[in-house]
Amino acid sequence: MKDALYLAVRYLRFSSARTSVLVLGVTITLFLPIFTWLTAHRLENELLARAEASPILLGHAGNELDLTLATLYFRGRIDRAVPFGLGRGPAVRAAGTVIPISVGHSVAGNRLVGISPEYFQARALRPTQGRLPVKIGEMVAGAGVAESFRLQIGDRVRSDLSNLYNISGAYPLLLEVVGVLAPRGTPDDEVFFTDIKTTWALDGLFHGHEEVTPEQSLNPAADENDNLEAGAALFLFSEITDANRPTFHLHGSMDDAPVSAFLILPKGFPEDQRTHDQMLGDFASDPLYQAVRPREVISNLWGIVLRLRDALEAYFVLVAFSTLAFFVLVMSLSLRLRRDELRLMARMGCDRFRLAGLMGAEVVLVLTLSSMVCGLLVWVGLNALFAGWI
Repeated sequence: MKDALYLAVRYLRFSSARTSVLVLGVTITLFLPIFTWLTAHRLENELLARAEASPILLGHAGNELDLTLATLYFRGRIDRAVPFGLGRGPAVRAAGTVIPISVGHSVAGNRLVGISPEYFQARALRPTQGRLPVKIGEMVAGAGVAESFRLQIGDRVRSDLSNLYNISGAYPLLLEVVGVLAPRGTPDDEVFFTDIKTTWALDGLFHGHEEVTPEQSLNPAADENDNLEAGAALFLFSEITDANRPTFHLHGSMDDAPVSAFLILPKGFPEDQRTHDQMLGDFASDPLYQAVRPREVISNLWGIVLRLRDALEAYFVLVAFSTLAFFVLVMSLSLRLRRDELRLMARMGCDRFRLAGLMGAEVVLVLTLSSMVCGLLVWVGLNALFAGWI
């Protein structure tokens, strides 16, 4: 067997062009189904892991998929918000931890997510630099966006103008970066996080302005005991600093402020299903709001992907058969071209079993080399795909 391997290696090196074609064909045949299956399996685990860690989403009645993708994976948008007071109701608060999520704003094209401090604990997010935001106007950057923009602690970044035609909204604000989160390999790496009140400031609901003077008011002749009515000349602060932060206030009730959705972590879940099922039942027939199970939504979405994968696998089977036929054809042609060589080896005393061992060694070497190249390509492809794109 050692001699057969030696002769097979020498022949494959001599016929380098033929060997390269064989290795390339077998590698492609192995790579396509293996890479597709591993990618689908890993992507399924990534998506479902985040969905399973988010038992219930409470939002406005509508498309469940839009609500899930926008608030868990920060893709898409939500057109209809829910009032903040919905999450402060006795029945909702008794269910467990309630985390408001607002996804309607962005910074430099990247999503700016307004949350409460409980979100960082629920997602196991820790800053590698700086600290978490504790004041209005502060934000932390995910590992991905921090690296992309080379952000440092203390940098100030202006938010994007969300709606050019919303005259009731505020102008973009300068927000201070107070921390950079550790990489987690999740959608949290690609967004900015801030306090929920900061998103209300971007909506124009929570704002600060200079003191109203009689010259700027609409009723300059008002008595000392009367309130001055602010006019259009009133200057709204475009940057939140320690000096003007105490002046920021909310017009109207906090319960009416908009929130994209609430992430609810029921008590004792998943061991205790009672609170979880009760919350879903409470909103099952509600005409305005819906309680969504992200695990089911992503599973239904993944069913579509699996059907596509099944179709691809059928195609890969055809590719495998065609490659196998090509492989057999090349080997048969090789035997015809090497007829004189094999006849000479037989005259030198090499029997049929040794000749078969020689040809089998060549096949084994080609398959082994193809498997090694395929394994390397799969490893590189998976790392590049998940680290750089997914």
